[in-house]
Amino acid sequence: MADDADIPIEPAREALDLVSEAEARLDELGPGFDAPGLTGLRTLISGYPDMGAPGAGEVVASLFTLLGRFLAGGRCDTEAILVHLKSWRLLLAAPPSPEGEARLMAGLKAIRDLYQEAEAA
Repeated sequence: MADDADIPIEPAREALDLVSEAEARLDELGPGFDAPGLTGLRTLISGYPDMGAPGAGEVVASLFTLLGRFLAGGRCDTEAILVHLKSWRLLLAAPPSPEGEARLMAGLKAIRDLYQEAEAA
């Protein structure tokens, strides 16, 4: 009988584990601007192999950009991060229709755009 360590973990399970780890890191962020915490979270999600790919990968790329803007601007909005993490989980667990996904991505872009000035500075 095969040992559990020998059984390959399916990519969806790995992705959900990564979301869970990111949520835990979000909970650990210090009050106010926590540059090391934000950097750690950004580094963690940068390891998502499908970053930038349609669907969940787009959400991860959006979150990566948002975290960069927070770091550049010396600010943090944990609610904006949480919306991205919940969106990521949703797209992994129960992908919406193409129209629903487009609305979701438009909403995430609107959140990113709130912090665009920090990146431009």
